[in-house]
Amino acid sequence: MIVKNTMKITHLQSSSQIISLGNINVLTDPWLTEGEYYGSWYHYPPFEECNISKLSYDYIYVSHIHPDHLSEETFRKLPYKKPVLIHNYDSKFVKRKLEMLGYQVIECSHGKPFFLENGGSITIYAADNCNPELCF
Repeated sequence: MIVKNTMKITHLQSSSQIISLGNINVLTDPWLTEGEYYGSWYHYPPFEECNISKLSYDYIYVSHIHPDHLSEETFRKLPYKKPVLIHNYDSKFVKRKLEMLGYQVIECSHGKPFFLENGGSITIYAADNCNPELCF
Protein backbone atom coordinates (compact mmCIF):
# COMPACT_ATOMS: atom_id res chain seq x y z
CA MET A 1 0.00 0.00 0.00
CA ILE A 2 1.38 3.39 -1.00
CA VAL A 3 0.24 6.40 0.98
CA LYS A 4 1.12 9.78 -0.46
CA ASN A 5 1.42 12.91 1.63
CA THR A 6 -1.46 15.27 1.14
CA MET A 7 -1.34 19.04 1.15
CA LYS A 8 -3.84 21.13 3.08
CA ILE A 9 -3.96 24.94 3.04
CA THR A 10 -5.54 26.86 5.91
CA HIS A 11 -6.08 30.56 5.21
CA LEU A 12 -5.37 32.83 8.20
CA GLN A 13 -5.24 36.43 6.89
CA SER A 14 -3.94 38.27 3.85
CA SER A 15 -1.04 36.14 2.52
CA SER A 16 -0.71 34.23 5.79
CA GLN A 17 -1.54 30.55 5.47
CA ILE A 18 -0.62 27.30 7.16
CA ILE A 19 0.36 24.81 4.48
CA SER A 20 0.35 21.25 5.80
CA LEU A 21 2.56 18.90 3.82
CA GLY A 22 2.01 15.53 5.43
CA ASN A 23 3.09 16.02 9.03
CA ILE A 24 5.03 19.26 8.36
CA ASN A 25 3.34 22.67 8.72
CA VAL A 26 4.66 25.81 7.01
CA LEU A 27 3.44 29.26 8.05
CA THR A 28 3.61 31.65 5.08
CA ASP A 29 4.16 35.41 5.04
CA PRO A 30 3.14 36.11 8.64
CA TRP A 31 1.13 39.29 9.05
CA LEU A 32 -1.51 38.69 11.72
CA THR A 33 -1.35 41.85 13.85
CA GLU A 34 -3.19 45.11 13.22
CA GLY A 35 -1.88 48.52 12.24
CA GLU A 36 0.92 47.41 9.93
CA TYR A 37 2.66 49.85 7.61
CA TYR A 38 2.81 52.83 9.97
CA GLY A 39 -0.59 52.08 11.46
CA SER A 40 -2.48 52.26 8.17
CA TRP A 41 -3.18 48.60 7.29
CA TYR A 42 -5.75 46.48 9.11
CA HIS A 43 -7.51 43.17 8.47
CA TYR A 44 -11.23 42.75 8.22
CA PRO A 45 -12.30 40.86 10.11
CA PRO A 46 -9.36 41.19 12.50
CA PHE A 47 -7.28 38.14 13.37
CA GLU A 48 -7.66 37.58 17.10
CA GLU A 49 -4.20 38.04 18.62
CA CYS A 50 -4.89 35.30 21.15
CA ASN A 51 -4.94 32.90 18.18
CA ILE A 52 -1.33 33.73 17.31
CA SER A 53 -0.15 31.77 20.36
CA LYS A 54 -2.15 28.73 19.17
CA LEU A 55 -0.40 28.44 15.80
CA SER A 56 1.47 25.21 15.12
CA TYR A 57 4.19 25.19 12.46
CA ASP A 58 7.59 23.68 11.74
CA TYR A 59 8.89 26.27 9.27
CA ILE A 60 8.04 29.80 8.23
CA TYR A 61 8.22 30.97 4.62
CA VAL A 62 8.67 34.66 3.74
CA SER A 63 8.31 35.70 0.11
CA HIS A 64 9.62 39.27 0.39
CA ILE A 65 10.28 42.19 2.73
CA HIS A 66 6.99 44.12 2.47
CA PRO A 67 5.33 44.47 5.89
CA ASP A 68 2.21 42.55 4.85
CA HIS A 69 4.48 39.54 4.25
CA LEU A 70 7.13 40.09 6.92
CA SER A 71 5.46 41.86 9.84
CA GLU A 72 7.95 42.58 12.62
CA GLU A 73 5.16 42.80 15.20
CA THR A 74 3.74 39.44 14.13
CA PHE A 75 7.19 37.82 14.22
CA ARG A 76 7.71 39.14 17.75
CA LYS A 77 4.42 37.50 18.85
CA LEU A 78 4.87 34.10 17.17
CA PRO A 79 5.02 31.28 19.73
CA TYR A 80 7.96 29.41 18.14
CA LYS A 81 11.17 30.68 16.58
CA LYS A 82 11.23 28.07 13.84
CA PRO A 83 13.55 28.24 10.81
CA VAL A 84 12.52 30.72 8.12
CA LEU A 85 12.77 29.76 4.45
CA ILE A 86 13.50 32.56 1.99
CA HIS A 87 14.79 32.89 -1.54
CA ASN A 88 18.56 33.39 -1.75
CA TYR A 89 18.27 37.02 -2.83
CA ASP A 90 21.35 38.90 -4.01
CA SER A 91 20.34 41.67 -1.63
CA LYS A 92 20.31 40.39 1.96
CA PHE A 93 17.64 42.76 3.41
CA VAL A 94 15.15 39.96 4.17
CA LYS A 95 17.80 37.69 5.69
CA ARG A 96 19.26 40.43 7.90
CA LYS A 97 15.85 41.62 9.10
CA LEU A 98 14.82 38.10 10.14
CA GLU A 99 18.14 37.48 11.85
CA MET A 100 17.76 40.76 13.77
CA LEU A 101 14.41 39.39 14.99
CA GLY A 102 16.25 36.30 16.29
CA TYR A 103 15.31 33.75 13.63
CA GLN A 104 17.44 31.15 11.86
CA VAL A 105 17.23 31.79 8.11
CA ILE A 106 17.55 29.14 5.42
CA GLU A 107 18.24 30.63 1.99
CA CYS A 108 16.88 28.47 -0.82
CA SER A 109 18.33 28.69 -4.32
CA HIS A 110 16.00 29.49 -7.20
CA GLY A 111 14.36 26.37 -8.61
CA LYS A 112 16.17 23.92 -6.32
CA PRO A 113 14.17 21.86 -3.80
CA PHE A 114 14.69 22.25 -0.07
CA PHE A 115 14.01 18.86 1.51
CA LEU A 116 11.84 18.73 4.61
CA GLU A 117 12.13 16.22 7.45
CA ASN A 118 9.19 14.15 6.17
CA GLY A 119 10.66 13.55 2.73
CA GLY A 120 8.66 16.33 1.09
CA SER A 121 10.24 19.41 -0.40
CA ILE A 122 9.65 23.06 -1.13
CA THR A 123 10.97 24.76 -4.26
CA ILE A 124 11.11 28.55 -4.38
CA TYR A 125 11.00 30.45 -7.65
CA ALA A 126 11.75 34.16 -7.48
CA ALA A 127 12.26 36.88 -10.06
CA ASP A 128 14.95 39.05 -8.48
CA ASN A 129 17.69 40.03 -10.92
CA CYS A 130 15.66 38.52 -13.72
CA ASN A 131 15.68 39.96 -17.21
CA PRO A 132 12.28 41.73 -17.41
CA GLU A 133 11.91 40.72 -21.05
CA LEU A 134 11.99 37.08 -19.93
CA CYS A 135 10.15 37.32 -16.59
CA PHE A 136 7.58 40.02 -17.35
